[in-house]
Amino acid sequence: MSTNKKQYFKHWAESDLGQGNVYIEAVGDVIVRQVEVYRSVTTWADKYGQSDERFLLADQPLSWFDLDSDDGITATEFEAAWKKAKAATGGL
Repeated sequence: MSTNKKQYFKHWAESDLGQGNVYIEAVGDVIVRQVEVYRSVTTWADKYGQSDERFLLADQPLSWFDLDSDDGITATEFEAAWKKAKAATGGL
């Protein structure tokens, strides 16, 4: 796996808020940005911060997660989720 290749995923997730989805951007095996969506709550996180202290950027390597090709999404789909999360939380 190339260390510079960006990959994008959408996967089912569960939290105290219920069931939802997590969107992940990874470079190689490192998760660099993520969005979590649970009903009406949308959060974002990257290495610079997060919109909700309950939802930190994953510190496990991408390979730790049970993701496969069915979880893959396009960069465009991830960017749409990212922009929506930033806008919903007052992020820039």
